Amino acid sequence: MDIYETPLPGIGVRYEFQSESGDHVGVVVRRDGKRDFALYDREDPDSCKGTVELSEGDASKVAELLGGTNITARLDSLRHMVEGLAIEWIAMPASGGLTDRTIGDGRIRTETSASVVAVIRGDTGIPGPDPDFTLRGGDTVLVMGSTDAVRQATTILTG
Repeated sequence: MDIYETPLPGIGVRYEFQSESGDHVGVVVRRDGKRDFALYDREDPDSCKGTVELSEGDASKVAELLGGTNITARLDSLRHMVEGLAIEWIAMPASGGLTDRTIGDGRIRTETSASVVAVIRGDTGIPGPDPDFTLRGGDTVLVMGSTDAVRQATTILTG
C-alpha cells in the first residue's frame, strides 16, 4: 500500500492511501494532537464523503482497535536497540525550573550530558534551539540522552 504524505503548513500533515477495497482514505495529523479521518468519494477523489474528528485519546483507542499497539511495541523495541538511549517530551511549568530562563542558564549539556533537541511552542517547532533560547511556560521540550541524564535534565527544566 502506498501512503502519500502532504505537509499542511500551520496545521500538520495529511496522509492518504487507497484501501484494498478501493476506498480513498485520508488522515490529517494536526499539531494540536487531534486527528481528522476522511473518506473520499470513489468517483471524485477531490470530494470528501465525510470526516470524523478524533481527540488524541480517541485516536489512540482507534489505533489500539486496529492493532496499533503492535506497531507501538515494535517501535519501543527499536528504541531499546540503541542501548541506554532515552527520549523524553517535557512540559515546561508555568513557573520554576528554567521557565523564563535560557537553556544555557540550566547548563543541561554540561551538567547532565543530555541534549535539548527541540522545543514545541504553540503550533511552532523549534529544532536545535541555541543556548540563548528562552523557555516559556507551556513549551514542550524534547530531551535526549541516557536515562539518568534525561532524568537529571527533567529536574533542571521543571525544578
